Amino acid sequence: MTIPTGVAERESIGPTLPSRRDILKLGAAISGALAVGGLRDSAYADDEAPVSFNTSRADEANVALPPLAIIALNRLAWGPKPGDPFTSVEAFNALGADDASRLTAYVDQQLDPAFLASPDDSDVRIAAAATHLPSLNLTLPQLWDAYFKAQNADRSRPVRDVRVATLLRAVYSRRQLFEVMVDFWHNHFSIFAWDGAYASATWVHYDRDVIRAHALGNFRAMLEAVAKSPAMLYYLDNYISQGAYFNENWARELMELHTLGAENYLGTADPTTVPNDPVSGLHIGYVDNDVYDAARCFTGWRVNNGQSGAPGNDGTFYYHNPWHDRANKFVLGVYIPADQGPEVDGKQVLDMLARHPGTGRYIVRKLWRRLIGDNAPEPGAADPFFDAVAKTFTDNWQNPDQIRLVLRQLLLGVPAAGGNPAIPSPFAATWGQKIKRPHEALYSALRAVNANIIVDAGGLGSLWSGYDAIGQQHFGRRPPDGYPDVRDAWTNTTSMLYRWRLFNSLMEGSYYSTSSNTGVQVDNNALISTMGGANTPNSIADFWINRLLGRPMDDPAHRAEVVRMMQGWDTGNNANSVKPVYVDPNAVMAATDISNRLRRMIAVILMSPEFQWR
Repeated sequence: MTIPTGVAERESIGPTLPSRRDILKLGAAISGALAVGGLRDSAYADDEAPVSFNTSRADEANVALPPLAIIALNRLAWGPKPGDPFTSVEAFNALGADDASRLTAYVDQQLDPAFLASPDDSDVRIAAAATHLPSLNLTLPQLWDAYFKAQNADRSRPVRDVRVATLLRAVYSRRQLFEVMVDFWHNHFSIFAWDGAYASATWVHYDRDVIRAHALGNFRAMLEAVAKSPAMLYYLDNYISQGAYFNENWARELMELHTLGAENYLGTADPTTVPNDPVSGLHIGYVDNDVYDAARCFTGWRVNNGQSGAPGNDGTFYYHNPWHDRANKFVLGVYIPADQGPEVDGKQVLDMLARHPGTGRYIVRKLWRRLIGDNAPEPGAADPFFDAVAKTFTDNWQNPDQIRLVLRQLLLGVPAAGGNPAIPSPFAATWGQKIKRPHEALYSALRAVNANIIVDAGGLGSLWSGYDAIGQQHFGRRPPDGYPDVRDAWTNTTSMLYRWRLFNSLMEGSYYSTSSNTGVQVDNNALISTMGGANTPNSIADFWINRLLGRPMDDPAHRAEVVRMMQGWDTGNNANSVKPVYVDPNAVMAATDISNRLRRMIAVILMSPEFQWR
């Protein structure tokens, strides 16, 4: 490729250091193998200009299957963390003599309650940042007092604090699968957290007491905790739903997004004509009348906000009997009598939805897309493995370890039972169907370069300003459907360009303040010290390719460009003549040149499709 010359944005540390635009162009060229297809036109005037991509999908057969450690740590963790005793490639490989035993040991370790209860580095770092994260340890009533009721309350503070804590846990916690599942459920029960009302002021409660408390436990218990949280009561308007004036938003999203899924929606059909599911006895799907009558079941479920007859004003859940529709209802083929008592109607609906086989299929399909690939079986398609895992979800709807059991089968396979043979999971044989979503790319990059995050008074605001431009603000999805979790949703040119810029800024130190020693620090000297004496373009490139990717690059041309980053280039006085400073890629480099070029070379590897796949 031709390296751009005559660039205005040159660094003061030497003419052979590539500019930000050069790196973006290199990253675009290397990323031509990503799912978005090849780069057609890489000529542009500055790093703000758009890049043209074709939209053809990459041929997955051409993507080499990496070592199992790379697959597991990119899907059941936020990427490998070099040197970490639990989530480095070396730590994973030490768990057993073969891939099957290693994966089993890793999954069992990550699901072990004793392991999850053990404090780790993320807890230490969150405690060290306590003065900058004042809302994290407050109870729901305390949050309500400080961030909702108080005059001139900073209502978004709890969201900002949770965002920082989420980052610290993603980067430093040993409980990686737990953090992945917390993210999954946040996206499944998605709420726009930045609304300056109930959701933002009580976000610590929603994250800690609703999502985290149930992420590996029981779905039915989590469902009720979500339904009673002030954040969800407010977000989907159930806090004002009463009697004949019921609001259907919560009931509709409960069925369409949280349990049965749109795949089980039968439209406006007469509910008396819907056939029953032979296993559960419930209707096979839901119609609009089910939504309306379920909404009536949840009337009176509101927030204790000191208004309209509420006995207190502390933000907790409150059942207000005068607002409840006392008449009988008909939901999923079940007659619900009148006057059953406080909360009974709503809890009965939650029970029906939790035990409905359609819910099991819908949730397992979403888990498959998150943890395996975009090739989850379509609704109605026969797949013995999928069907068995979905059955496990439904059969264990009252089991406190339901989600653990489902995850173990989804990742490790369904064991033999009742004369039926074991069914293997496709987990270890799937790669290249997904790319990391923006937050996954951020977390994995920070872990890969062993970034040091020191929380400042601004809650790492400079990092978030660069990150949010990619298009996936933390807890910022306005519709209730959650951010998409399919590859094609994240391969648009704007998202990719800002992703590359984020990696550049990270490696340039743009998110770190040397004067206050706060922010996100990537120590160049520390990076060099890990290289074991590598000092040639070839040896340095190979060291970092292996350290960041855990395997060779799939395309030799990608490696050649990474090597070229260390070779440098020099145009002299002729803008049309580009030659490497180190013509021989095995030549020993000057220490100054290594220091000057290393951070930009690492940024290009982070931009590569090999780093983006999962």
